[in-house]
Amino acid sequence: MRFLLLLVALLASSPALAEGGEYRFTTPDGRSRDYLLSVPAKPGAEPLPLIVVLHGTYGSADKMERHLGFESYVEAYRVAVAYPDAYREPGARRTLRWNDGRGTLASSAAGIDDVAALRALVADIGGRVNLDRRRVFVAGASNGGMMAYRVGCEAADLVAGIAPVIGAVASPIYPGCHPSRPIAVLAINGMADPIVPFAGGTVCADVPKIFCERGEVAGAEASLRRFAEGAGCTGAPLAADLPPTVDDGTRLRRVDYRDCPAGIRVRGLWIAGGGHAWPPLPSQLGQRRAGRSSGNLDATEAIVRFFLTPGDSVP
Repeated sequence: MRFLLLLVALLASSPALAEGGEYRFTTPDGRSRDYLLSVPAKPGAEPLPLIVVLHGTYGSADKMERHLGFESYVEAYRVAVAYPDAYREPGARRTLRWNDGRGTLASSAAGIDDVAALRALVADIGGRVNLDRRRVFVAGASNGGMMAYRVGCEAADLVAGIAPVIGAVASPIYPGCHPSRPIAVLAINGMADPIVPFAGGTVCADVPKIFCERGEVAGAEASLRRFAEGAGCTGAPLAADLPPTVDDGTRLRRVDYRDCPAGIRVRGLWIAGGGHAWPPLPSQLGQRRAGRSSGNLDATEAIVRFFLTPGDSVP
């Protein structure tokens, strides 16, 4: 009888597994935000890891869910995947953009605290799903990738790892980017990206301003190195040029920082000839403006396996 009472108490104190769908939460500044949530169809006893996927400029939660393919891993890896919408800017375009730290966006002018918003998001999901709070990860594309870096800089206690794709640490926050604890990082960047320059500098310097906001970013290598140093990785990075699987004008270089704390990996996947795209998908800006994607990497698969099966990650 005592066992049954204990079981009932445990069940009552744990959140029921929510169904996938659209949800709304309130940020600390009182704004409402929407997000899409995908979870395994059948609840299990084990808490679920969570991957939060952040869209880029002109993106949305819906677009990320429909196009990136994280859904195909939800059941096999028993992982929850959330796609939040960013702050909706005023004006005719009503663009959704994260306050990624560049200081040039409407979200910055409005004082939007997206780090606090993402904390509130994880708390809201934790009220609906039995989450493993030790395995919360953030991935993002472009503006979302920059936001993922900002989360790593300012809220390392919230996440076990980040995966910025075609992003970098915004220059204004780079000097103060000192993660409070070691976290895993998988960075994916095109070395010929005309939007977010691989070497750092002005975003969209050679692209008409109508397509994206400016602002300055650190280089891809400098961004990754900041997290390797912050994690206490003492070994020099080990680079390997991987043989191509398709002949599309791109090549993949894998860079792993060595002698990191146990369980922490810091990896860069640099795409020679690659532009501003989530591989292998083409950029929504088109190849003429954004450069080519790469068929030599499935970024979604790489992210899932890097986070959830670290001994069996690809490439």
